[in-house]
Order: sequence, then C-alpha cells, then structure tokens
Amino acid sequence: MFQIVANQMVIMFILIMVGYMIRKVKLIDHNGSKTLSNILLLLVNPVVILNSFLTVEYDAAMVRNFLWTILFALISHILGIAASKIMLPGKDPDTMIEHYSAVYSNCGFMGIPLVQSILGAKGVFYLTAYLVVFNFLTWTHGLIIITGDTSPKQLARGLRSPVMFTMLAGIICYFLRLKVPGNVETAFTYIAGMNTPLGMFVAGAALAETNPFTALKKWRVYMVAAAKLFVMPLLAMLVMLIFHPADAVYYTIIVASASPVATTCTMLAMRYDRNYHYASQLYVITTLMSMLTIPSVIALAEMLH
Repeated sequence: MFQIVANQMVIMFILIMVGYMIRKVKLIDHNGSKTLSNILLLLVNPVVILNSFLTVEYDAAMVRNFLWTILFALISHILGIAASKIMLPGKDPDTMIEHYSAVYSNCGFMGIPLVQSILGAKGVFYLTAYLVVFNFLTWTHGLIIITGDTSPKQLARGLRSPVMFTMLAGIICYFLRLKVPGNVETAFTYIAGMNTPLGMFVAGAALAETNPFTALKKWRVYMVAAAKLFVMPLLAMLVMLIFHPADAVYYTIIVASASPVATTCTMLAMRYDRNYHYASQLYVITTLMSMLTIPSVIALAEMLH
C-alpha cells in the first residue's frame, strides 16, 4: 500500500507542476485561478459527492460502514478543532485561517485519487461519508471562523451552499435507490473526473502566485503543518484503533485526515476578503510536505493496524 500511495503522490506532484507552469507562462491569470477555484468549490465538488451516491449499488453492510465513517469523521474533526485551539492560541483573522488550515483537509481534491488507488469505488463511497462531515462543518464552523460572523443568517447562508444541497440529494437518491438516466450519469462522471487535475492545477497556480518559503520564517506555520499532517491523522488513528472498523473505513479516514490543508481555505479567504496569500502559503507548504508525510502516515497506520 505504501508503494501505491507513493506512486499516486508522484502523479499529483506532476499535476501541481503543470498548474505552476500554466500560471507562470500566463495561460491563466489571478482571476482565472480564482474562477477555477469557484468552479471546483461550487460545481465539481458537489458533483463528486452526488456522483458517488449515484454510482454505488445499495448494500446494507456498506451503509453501516458509511454511517460509522460519518461518526469517526465527526469525532476526529471535533478532536482536531480542540487541538488546533491549544496548539495555535489567538483570535485575530490570521489565527482563524490557521485554525481552519489545521483542521480541514484537502480530502476531496487529494483524498479521492489516493483512496481510489488503494480501495477503488468502495473507498470513494466511504470517503463521501467523510466529505459529508467535512462539508457540513466547513460551511458552518469553518465559514464562521473565516468570516468571524456568528449570526444565524451567516449559518443559514452556509447551509444553503450547493454542496449541502447535493449531499442531501445524494443521500436521498441512495437510500431510495433512485437513479438518473445513463447519459446524465455519464455527464456527472465527466465533471467529477475534473476534480483531481483542476484541484492540483489550482495548487500549482497558488504556488506560482506566492512565495511560500517566506512563510517558513513564522514558527506558527510549522505548528499548522504539524497539526494538519500529523496530529489530525494520529487522532483519527487513535479513534480507529479503539473501535476497530472495517479496513476500508480505517484507511479511508486515515488518508482523508492526513491530506494537506484544504483548498477551500484559500477559496473562502478569497471569497470573503481575508488574507488569502497566507492561506495559499499554508496550502502550498503542507501540500509539498504531504508528498512525504502521507506515505509515512500510511506506513504507520499499516504497522499499527
């Protein structure tokens, strides 16, 4: 499994470098990069979730594992939120970006191809359960800490996001065993297939737009990286080792929690006029570090399991 993950990380690094080059040679500018981010956030990501529910056949055992995955994902996120507050004290806007970055992972854009390479369609289905928790918390808790707005109106706005609607639609379709016409399903599959390359292109463009290495002078950057790349997966691993879930659930949760800082941090920072340069730096630094840390975490997970 270590070799599979390592090979997939090389592929994703190549895609990041392609994104870096297309930004450097000005095939896209900053506005183009922002547009790609919005397409990923508001179209591709919701379709990935919906498509996963539509393409997997109903199975009682998978439903039980799906629900277990939701529970484990929720517990690990709650533990991560508590750990981020301890490791990164403060309440200024940049600290809020650090808190978001330390907890929320790139589980969609990076997690999906990794889980698919290890576990196939079953793993992607369980990862969708993790994404249900991730997106619910992102558009509630995550949006609140990025914007600083705790009003019910802001919470309602987050709950009306496209991702929330597609999650609900997908769950309804799956449990009622509803299907869409074959050509519609094929179209959804094509859109979902853009998830990884576009996600890595956005990462590469972010790398080209900012010098992430200037951020390495800040000690808090290392705390964010440690929290996201090591503490989050180790907390998830601890939960898994207590409850002993199915192998597919175990590795899905570990891969998702070990993924680097979520692209959505930069996207939301851009959308709500926060320090997206700092968000991008954290995103790029942890993405580059994850090329080494994810295989290492998987190796540790295999050894303990």
